[in-house]
Amino acid sequence: MSKIRFHIFATLVIFLTVISSAVAEQSIHLVSEIDSPTAYTIGRGSYNLSMWGYDQGGVEFKAYIGLHDYFYLGASFDVEHAIGKGKAHANVPGVVAKLKFTDGWETFPISFAVGYDSFYVGTPGKYKDDENNYANRMIYGPYFVVTKPIYLLNSEQHISGGIRVPAQPKFVKKDTSYFASLDIPLGQYFTIKGETERIYYNFERHKDWLFNAGIQYNL
Repeated sequence: MSKIRFHIFATLVIFLTVISSAVAEQSIHLVSEIDSPTAYTIGRGSYNLSMWGYDQGGVEFKAYIGLHDYFYLGASFDVEHAIGKGKAHANVPGVVAKLKFTDGWETFPISFAVGYDSFYVGTPGKYKDDENNYANRMIYGPYFVVTKPIYLLNSEQHISGGIRVPAQPKFVKKDTSYFASLDIPLGQYFTIKGETERIYYNFERHKDWLFNAGIQYNL
């Protein structure tokens, strides 16, 4: 069944990529894919608000503002069981930040950035040392990411890769992980996104690797 789903998604990506070559080209730089960051930031004076729903009625809110074209700062707030019959539990808010070093050169565009953010949405992003202590249970940590534009079929796509280190509420070296992603803008309004994450530094625990795919509508 997983092979069938992969072939369907691959066919959809190829089909929509071909369509995108006929759409007016416009570069869209996303600051994150589905659940992993890119090396891009937002413009100075602009802001971003987002809300993620995850398993068991949980909701994560993020808000950040561009203090510079290469730097933004904000916060992440997570509430477990916010929706549904379960009792809601709010986690301590965490810092969200990203600093981009460069966008490369005109002849070789490539972006490098470091940041600090929550790791994953839902159960994979929770630290469950004490089931009775809901404070500081969401995993946060620093990351390093590289994003490179690529050009296929007369259109621009973006491929990213990096590494994340869990630091709060507890540093766990063995959970240091890699991530990689690809987004394919379709004109001005739509973007196809795919990513893999939670690939541990020693490439073990294959069952824990995460694969996500989706389509985004850009307002």
